[in-house]
Amino acid sequence: METVELSQQQSARMAELPEDYRVVGVDHSAPLVRKPTGQILRIQQNGRLTAATIAATRRLATTSPLGD
Repeated sequence: METVELSQQQSARMAELPEDYRVVGVDHSAPLVRKPTGQILRIQQNGRLTAATIAATRRLATTSPLGD
């Protein structure tokens, strides 16, 4: 997984996430997190959570070393 520098808003959002949300990748400069339901979310620069694009989800599926 590549290393990215998070904005203050992204860092704050990540600190607020429930423990069962997992960081599973990066889409450009935005971390991707997986909800317990399996939905992949993107943490935007402003800290907002949005659904990951289909392309980002597909890239994640093809590069993820874990099947979780």
